[in-house]
Amino acid sequence: MAHQSLKLVHLVFRHGERTPASTYPNDPYINDTFSPYGWGQLTNEGKMHQYKLGQWLRKRYGHFLGDQFNSDQVFAMSTDVDRTKASCQYMFAGLFPPKGPQIWNKNLLWQAVPLNYQHLKQDRLLLVRGCPKYSESLEEALKNKTIQDKIKSYEQLYTYLTNHTGVTVKTPWDVEDIYSTLKAEEGLNYKLPEWTKSVYPDKMKEVTAYSFELNVCSKELKKIKGGPLLKKILDDSKAKVEGKTKMKMYNYAGHDSTVANLMQAMNVWNGEVPGFNCLIMIELHDLKTYHGLKVFLKKSINEEPRELVIPGCESPCPLDKAYQTFAPMLPNNLDTLCKPKNQKFVPTKDAQP
Repeated sequence: MAHQSLKLVHLVFRHGERTPASTYPNDPYINDTFSPYGWGQLTNEGKMHQYKLGQWLRKRYGHFLGDQFNSDQVFAMSTDVDRTKASCQYMFAGLFPPKGPQIWNKNLLWQAVPLNYQHLKQDRLLLVRGCPKYSESLEEALKNKTIQDKIKSYEQLYTYLTNHTGVTVKTPWDVEDIYSTLKAEEGLNYKLPEWTKSVYPDKMKEVTAYSFELNVCSKELKKIKGGPLLKKILDDSKAKVEGKTKMKMYNYAGHDSTVANLMQAMNVWNGEVPGFNCLIMIELHDLKTYHGLKVFLKKSINEEPRELVIPGCESPCPLDKAYQTFAPMLPNNLDTLCKPKNQKFVPTKDAQP
C-alpha cells in the first residue's frame, strides 16, 4: 500500500519479453517467422509478465488510485512500436480490471485504456528521434581518446563475432544488436549456436551495457535523450503541487534505451542493461513542509524494488532542489537544441527501436 503522503507517481518501464527484432547472416533462425507472434512482438511470456506487473502495481498503488479507471487521473503513453503499445495494455489489464459500473461484459473482466503515442519520426519524449544535434554531438564525443581506447579494447570480441555471425562488427552497438537477438532467441528456448558459449551472455552483456553508456556519454547527449522525459516528470510534479492537475499516475511504456537514458540523466544508472519489464517509479510525496521525490527501481518481474538516491539530494529529494540538481539536463526548447552547429551536417539515420 502506498504511503499516505503520496500525491503522484510516474512509471517508466521497458516492454515485456519479445521475439527477435533483427537478425544476422549466419543466424540459424534467420528464416523463422516466429509464428504466431511475428518479428519484434511480445511473446506470451512477455504478455503475462506485463499483466503481472500491473497486478503488482495494483497492490502497491491500488489504495491511492482507487478501483475505477479515470482518464483525468491516469495517463498512458508508449512509443509508436507494437510491443510497447501492447505492453501498456497488458499492464493496465492487471492494474485496472473493470469494477462495478465499468464492467461492460461480465464474461470479460478487461477494459481498453486510452493510449497516447508520438509517431516514431516525431518522437520527442521516449526515444527522441530526428535530432541532428544528437548525431553531431555523439560524433564529437566519440573523438575522446579514453572512449576510443575503450571501444578498441573489445576488438578481439568484434573479430570473433564478425567471423561467426557473418556481419561486420566494429562497435559496441553492433555487439548490442547481436546480443539482443540472442537474448530473444534464448527466451524462446531456441538452441543457440555453439560459438556463443564463450561470449554470451557475460562478455556480450558487458559490451552491450557500455553501448548504453555511449548513447549519452556527455551532458549534452543526456540532455537530448533523457532530458525531455525528465523535464516532463518534474513539470508534471510541479503542476500537481500547484493544484493545476488532478493526475495521480503517468505511465510510459518504452524500451531499454528509454529506461537507461532517463536513469543516466538522473545520475542513478546502475551500469546494467535494463531487462524486460524493468520499471522505474518516481513518486511525489507531500511531506507537509515540502514536496519531495522518491525514486525506485524494480529490475525484473520477480525482484522487489529498491530505492535509488539521487546524488547530491537526500531522499525524498525536495522538488525545487531536484530542479536545481537536474538543471543541466533539462532542455528549454528541444527543436532549438536539435539544430546542429554545422548546418551542412548530415545526421545518421535513426536505428529501429
